Amino acid sequence: MTTPKLDDKLRITNQYRDKDRGGAIAYELRCGEARIVLRASQSAAENSTEWRFEAHTFHAPDLVVIGDWQASRTEALRAVGSLWSSKAPSLGLPMFDWTAVATALTAVRAL
Repeated sequence: MTTPKLDDKLRITNQYRDKDRGGAIAYELRCGEARIVLRASQSAAENSTEWRFEAHTFHAPDLVVIGDWQASRTEALRAVGSLWSSKAPSLGLPMFDWTAVATALTAVRAL
């Protein structure tokens, strides 16, 4: 019996409201065998319009969370993608196409 090959196209596999994280919206994404969780949340500070994206993998030996606050969801995702890409090699994290991540999140109106 052969194992079916995983789709190499990045896609959202699950999305939900994360009650443990103050109602942040979580997006689970997969590209081949690499998986990542992104959480989007808005600042709770009065009159603040800042957004934060956090990213972490499912299968890291030590949980590494990379996040950043920015003026918009798009800017926050761009910042997290840049941080992830620069830190991934030294932390042993999988690489992701952050343009594809943004496209997938735009499709579900997350950006």
